Parts: sequence; structure tokens; C-alpha cells
Amino acid sequence: MKASTTRIRTGTMALKRSLFILFLSVTVLLLTACEFSGNWLPPTPSPTAPAAPSPSPRPLPDLVITEIGIGYRDPTGCPAPGETMGLRIWIENQGQAPADPFIVEVNDELHPVQDILMPGESISLWFSGFRDENHVRIDSTSLIEESNEQNNQMTRRLPIPTLPVACLPEPTPELIIQGPVHILEGHDGRVTSVVFSPDGRLVASGSVDNTMRLWRASEGELLRTMRGHPFPVISLAFTPNGAMMASGSTDGLIRLWRVSDGSLINTLDGHAGWVQSLDFSNNGVELASGSSDYTVRLWRTADGRPVSTIDEGMSSIENLAFSGDSSLLAWVESNGNVRVWQVRDEIWLNIWREIPGRPASLTFSPDNSFLVIGCEEGEIHWLRLEDGEIVNTLQAHTDRVVGLAFSPDGRYLVSGSWDQTLRLWEASPDGSEPTLIRVYQGHEGPVNAVAYSPNGDLIASASDDGTIRLWEAPQNSDQ
Repeated sequence: MKASTTRIRTGTMALKRSLFILFLSVTVLLLTACEFSGNWLPPTPSPTAPAAPSPSPRPLPDLVITEIGIGYRDPTGCPAPGETMGLRIWIENQGQAPADPFIVEVNDELHPVQDILMPGESISLWFSGFRDENHVRIDSTSLIEESNEQNNQMTRRLPIPTLPVACLPEPTPELIIQGPVHILEGHDGRVTSVVFSPDGRLVASGSVDNTMRLWRASEGELLRTMRGHPFPVISLAFTPNGAMMASGSTDGLIRLWRVSDGSLINTLDGHAGWVQSLDFSNNGVELASGSSDYTVRLWRTADGRPVSTIDEGMSSIENLAFSGDSSLLAWVESNGNVRVWQVRDEIWLNIWREIPGRPASLTFSPDNSFLVIGCEEGEIHWLRLEDGEIVNTLQAHTDRVVGLAFSPDGRYLVSGSWDQTLRLWEASPDGSEPTLIRVYQGHEGPVNAVAYSPNGDLIASASDDGTIRLWEAPQNSDQ
């Protein structure tokens, strides 16, 4: 009995142990399954957090280039002479806040703009110069924070606008480039002077070859070579009746010649330097001479006796001329001074000491209203004799203007220059801007002197190239 009780107890204990082991095994299996599945226990839900309020946007400016174009500074009126075009830029603030001062970059150049541009406001800016392709950028230095930074530049090729019809200048006569009618050859050196006889039939020339030559103007034919000066002949003049001719030389002598046979009539000795310019009074009674000895002298034509000497602290006399009525005598000095002498009263009418461009040549207008001055730098000035004012200045040549001559009626002025050309201008009675109508070209060296035929049909020029050239002058019915 006792043994049976013991076996029963032992079996009960073994059963309990087996059940415990089974429980542990099941527990381990459950824990393992939960670990692999990750869903052993559901997560505890957290309370939903309220969304943070989004900040309201800050208003910003937005500078935009709306257009660019080429034009003049003042788009409403006609441009002034010589005014250049530039680039015009239209900028608008399309943002919601004012735009402070900013920088505009135009073709690699920076330009500050001091204006404050309000929202919706626009501005027009103009900058000189432009390119084939123009690039504009606003606020290239990022001074302003904008709502849109992608619309701040523009690159364009732009057409160059034409002037409105109302701004176009009056049409000018067609410019004629003209060659010579005759080329007179024969001198053996530079030709320094040329003049027409009073009837326009003869042309006289003087040269550094120490000779004078007479030519028939209509054919350009050589009539006579005159010798007598042992040194270069640098100035010539005919008497008003054409019977005599005067010549001046670097030897300081003046010689008077009979035109009909070329014989020497008289020699006037008195200058101590080159006789650089000669002119007879309108009645032929007196001869004026200007010299490098700083004096101007008047001589009596009939016997060659000196009448007066003007020597008042002057410099070398370059060019000299009587007015049409011979009441005035004007000359240019090497220091640039221009003087006008009243012959009868023997007093100065005027002395100009500061004429721009350094005067080198001169002539009176046929009506004696103006003294026209040619300068070393190519300018021509119109000086009004009544008050001494310079009423007009013309940039006529690219080099020294050495000769000036009016047509007999005063309508045209011819100028000769070291730039190897002659230019013909249609003059105005009031001295206002003349019109260039012809350019005479063909000389192969500097022009030294010019003359206008008393008939008004020819112009003569003398040059370093050793020739005299005759050019056709316009008649009143043409140009």
C-alpha cells in the first residue's frame, strides 16, 4: 500500500514537471514568434500634435527690364549737330515693396541709379554708346532682395533708328570731285606763286628755279620764260591794267617787268629779307610789299620810289593784300598776328593777336565787309571788319591753308592747302556757313598759291610738284 502510494506520488510529480516544461516551451515559442513578427503588442497611439501656423510671405520688390532700345538722349526733339546715340533702358518695379537704389550693368559698365522705385513704378534710363549686341543686367551686385531674381537681365541686337523727316538736314548740292583742265609743266622746282593777268588771258608763275613764266590761260601754253632774279621768285602781282608785273625774291629785291616783251623796267631795293607778298592798289599807283625783315613797304609804281615803311614791332610778313577799294591793307605775320592798316590815315583799323589756328593767308571779300583768314591747322575764319568779330569758322582742310581767292562776283571762295587739294565754297553775303561744292585734286605735292580768274571761268594753283594747274570754275548757272 505504501509502495503504491509512493508510485502514485512519483507519477503525479512527473506529470507536473512535464506540464511545467510544456508551459515553458509554449511561452518560449510565443516570445520568439512575437520577436520575429514585431507585432506582439500594438503601439500605444500618441495624441495628434496641432500643425504650426505657416508664416505670411514678406513683400519684396521685383525689378524687371521691360525694354531696351537705341536712340538719342532727348527722344522728343531733334538731336544737336554732332550728338551721338546711346542705349535707353526701361525698368519697372513689378513687386510689392519699394526698390532701393541699385546698380545697372550696361555692356560691362556699372552705373548707379539713385532713384527709389515704388511698386508699379517705372523709370527710363539713357546711357551713351551701344554695341552690335547689347547686354543689360539690373542689380548685378545684389544690393536688393527681390521676389524674382531670374528676370534681371536682357541681351539683344538692336536696329539703329533713322531720324524723323523733320530732323533731316536740308539737302546740300552734290559734291563734285574734279581734275584739272590743263597741267602747265616747265619749271625745274617748286612753284611758289601764281596770278592771272587782269583780262584773264595770261597766267604768271614764279618758282624756286629763279624764273617766272607766262602762260596762255585758254590752252595752258607757255609763252615766255623770264629770268633776272639770281634767287627763288616767291611772289608776283600784275598792275590793274596788265602792262607790268612785279616779282619778289629771296634776295630782298622787287623787280618790275614789261609784260608785252618781258623786259626789266625797274628794281626796287629796300627790304633786308625775303619779299614774300606783293599787291598793287586798285589804281595801280602804289605797290605794297611784305617781307621777312618785319616790315611792310609802299612804293610808287611810276618810278619805284618808296612812299612809306610800316615798321612797328611786327614779325615776318607772310601774306599781304589790299582791299577792293585800296583803302585798307591787311597782312598776316609769322607769329599769327593779323593787322589791318588804314592807308590814307596811316593808322590801325584792327589788330588780332589771338586768332585760333595760327593764321597763314588772307583775302578781302569783294564788298570789303569781311577779311577771310586761312590757318595752319586747316581752319578758315570770317572776320567782320566793322567790329572785328569772328562771325564764322570753317574746318576746311586737313593742313595749312596757304591761298584764298574770291570769284569776281563774290559768290565763290577757293582755298588751297598743303593737303594737296583746292576746295571751292559757295559763300554767303553775311559770312554765315559756306557750302562745299567742289574738291579739286590732282597735285602730287602741297599747294602753295591759288588765284581766281577775273573772268570767273578758271582757277589756278601752284604746287611743290613743280606744276601749275588750271581748273574749271562753276558759272552762275551751275556748280
